[in-house]
Amino acid sequence: MSATNEPTRIDRRGARGIIVDEQDCVLFIGGYATPDRPARWILPGGGIDPGETMRDAAARELYEETGLRVSHEDLIGPVARQHYRKVHPDRTFTQENHFFLVRVERFEPRVTGGDAYEQDLQFNWIPVDEFLTTDGFEQVEPLRQLVKQLIGGDIPAEPVELETIGRQLDAA
Repeated sequence: MSATNEPTRIDRRGARGIIVDEQDCVLFIGGYATPDRPARWILPGGGIDPGETMRDAAARELYEETGLRVSHEDLIGPVARQHYRKVHPDRTFTQENHFFLVRVERFEPRVTGGDAYEQDLQFNWIPVDEFLTTDGFEQVEPLRQLVKQLIGGDIPAEPVELETIGRQLDAA
C-alpha cells in the first residue's frame, strides 16, 4: 500500500537470480565506476514476458545476462520480493521483482542476450561480507541479511519482502 492507502500499481513484473558460488560470493551485473558515472551493481534478471512463468523468466534472464543455463529445479524460491520504483517528473514506474536462489560452481559470466544495454554489462563476484563496503549498491543491508540466511540453509517458506528501492529522475 502507498502512503495514501492505495495499492501500489505494478507496471512490470520481473524475476532475478541470487547466484551464489562455492565460496559464498554473489554474482552481480552492472558496472564499475568511471569518470562519467558511479559504480552500480544489481542482481541479474529482468521482466517477465507475456505467457512466461516467474521460473521461465528467471532461467531465461540468467542465461541472457550471465550465460548460466539453469533448469527449473535449480531455481530455489522465490525467496524474496522487492519493488523497484523509478520516479519521473510526470509519472512513477514500479517493477515488482521476484528473487530465486541458485547455487553454482564459479563460472566466467558472459552476455548471451541481444539487448543493446546488455552488451556493456560488467560482472562482479562479491563476498556477502563485502556488500556493505562495495560501491554501487542501493539499500543493500536487507539483501545482505537475506543472502546470509540463504547461505546458512534457511530458505523461507514464503518470499521475504525486501525494502523498496529506486531512483528519482529530475526534469531535464
